[in-house]
Amino acid sequence: MRGNPSFYVVFFLLLVFGVTFAGCSDESSSAETTTPTPAHPGAKYQDGDIIATPSSAGTSSLYVILKYDAATDQYTRAVIEKNPDGSWGHRSSDWTEKSPREALEKTYTVKAGHVAISILPVITPVILPETTQNPSGNAPSLSKISPTSAAKDTVVSVTITGSNFQNGATVKLFKAASTPITGTVTSVTAFDLSCLFNLNGKSDGRYNLIVTNPDGQSDSLQGVFTIGEVAPVIAGMYPVTGALNDKIPLTISGQNFRNEVKVSFLKNSTEMVCDNPLSMESSKISCTLDLSKNRGASLGEWNVTVINIRDGQRGTWLKKFVVTNATPEDD
Repeated sequence: MRGNPSFYVVFFLLLVFGVTFAGCSDESSSAETTTPTPAHPGAKYQDGDIIATPSSAGTSSLYVILKYDAATDQYTRAVIEKNPDGSWGHRSSDWTEKSPREALEKTYTVKAGHVAISILPVITPVILPETTQNPSGNAPSLSKISPTSAAKDTVVSVTITGSNFQNGATVKLFKAASTPITGTVTSVTAFDLSCLFNLNGKSDGRYNLIVTNPDGQSDSLQGVFTIGEVAPVIAGMYPVTGALNDKIPLTISGQNFRNEVKVSFLKNSTEMVCDNPLSMESSKISCTLDLSKNRGASLGEWNVTVINIRDGQRGTWLKKFVVTNATPEDD
């Protein structure tokens, strides 16, 4: 062996090849085993899970999870309805929505059931003709609702405009996973309908509107009314002026007034507050404004602001209230 140079050459080549092969194997193994670690925990719900809030678990319309995308950490959800026999279900439309996993799981903590997504049908509801009742005219047609929003825990007066409204028509606000809110109709003409909605205890969100005539024909508008922490709006005031040292009964009209309100009159750094404000139907406030000098009153224009005490939302009138000179009878 000592005298055979070829042996050393072969041995050296085998050694180099072995080291190179081992290095490539290590690199390949390392590349294959390195996988990105998700930055978020696993999803709580699976495809087909029916989810609800604790208060909505017993309703006939809930959300169903269609899929979960780990890359975006979002669920895709749809509305699922109960069948006539009480079982889940079917979808009443092809509407879907993507929701962040963390926010959805925080709100919808109850798993109310499970269905197989692959066999979940989409059944669009239709009004079937009744053999004992024929339509007595054209179906109602909705144009708009005013106002379009209201604060929680208030009673709001709304006006719905359109055509073909009939005496005895019913009005409802509805959204998924919530009990419909039925309005109390106060007046009806062929072209407009007024009603009151009691929003005490109702949940925040955007609601759909449906008007149904006594003959069963109806029309709806999607997402046209919002319940939530909305700011008051001052539309007008009567009177708009008051004499110095007088006590003025005021009526303020608008929307989104809560039961507990403050009516503030501000001029420079001086504030006057209306006494005994009473909010009615979220659209009107009655109060008494004392324009005595010892209450801070002075001649000139004053800004008027309504403040909902419970949530701090406020709205300021675009016009001004004017304090004038006292009349001779007041001196």
